[in-house]
Amino acid sequence: MNTREIRSKGQYIIIYTLILIPFLYFLYILIVPLGTSIYYSLTRWKGVGDPKFLGLDNYVTLIHDKNFWLVTKNTFLLSIMCVIGQVGIALLIAFLMTIRRLRFKAFHRAVIFFPVVMAPVVVGYVWRFIYNSNYGLLNTFLTSIGKASWIKSWLDDSSIVLRSVAVPVIWQYIGLYMVLLMSAISAVPQEVYECAEIDGATGVKKSLYITLPLIWDTFKICIILCASGTMKIYDHLVALTNGGPGKASSSLALYCYDYTFKFGNFGVGAAIAVSILIFAVGISLVIQLIMGRKSV
Repeated sequence: MNTREIRSKGQYIIIYTLILIPFLYFLYILIVPLGTSIYYSLTRWKGVGDPKFLGLDNYVTLIHDKNFWLVTKNTFLLSIMCVIGQVGIALLIAFLMTIRRLRFKAFHRAVIFFPVVMAPVVVGYVWRFIYNSNYGLLNTFLTSIGKASWIKSWLDDSSIVLRSVAVPVIWQYIGLYMVLLMSAISAVPQEVYECAEIDGATGVKKSLYITLPLIWDTFKICIILCASGTMKIYDHLVALTNGGPGKASSSLALYCYDYTFKFGNFGVGAAIAVSILIFAVGISLVIQLIMGRKSV
């Protein structure tokens, strides 16, 4: 064995060791909390003392809990609205950014992406001020343009509150998916567009029949991230409505918090957390099966 081989093996050992350490740490911080949540979801525990094993009783309790299914429906509706609003609008903006005649593209990208770096709680309180029934900017604007009949109690009306709280969430994260989609679009070879233009393809046709199929995998990932991420929405709802009126705008994450820290039932709270994980994984698998991989 020569010196070069020894040096090569030593380098490989160092490289794999450096990779293995953070990988094991990642597994630890992923598996231990997950395993702990699953264990506590099978017990009755109030945060102190020894947990009492109950089996699947906590899940049976949730199945018969009407509020659980109400907040589950709210969460799924929010997820659908966010996928359509965030990814749909982001895709449209990404297509518009490919227009050559569009000026100040960097400025537009920066402005649209800016809300992403804001804390969700801050966004929630800003939009709470906008929605305020008495002095909010939205109702003031409607009054100023002579549309006083459109004024509503945006956060107090159970029939519209879910749509009202969806708007700030959609507004905040459009920029994130815009950046992801634009990165995918920038990787498309320009020769493809040049050939399409020679064949007479217009901007709309290029977007639908060339760009979209070529970025399909990224588009699918954006939908999965958006849908599964919205399943754990919490901060915006706390700042805007705290789940009210009643449970009209409550989510699974907010219901999990209530059960765990307000009611002191850590077992049922852990069961709700595990349910969020199951729903998120299920949604991801369904999207993966429906969309698959688009052939180009």
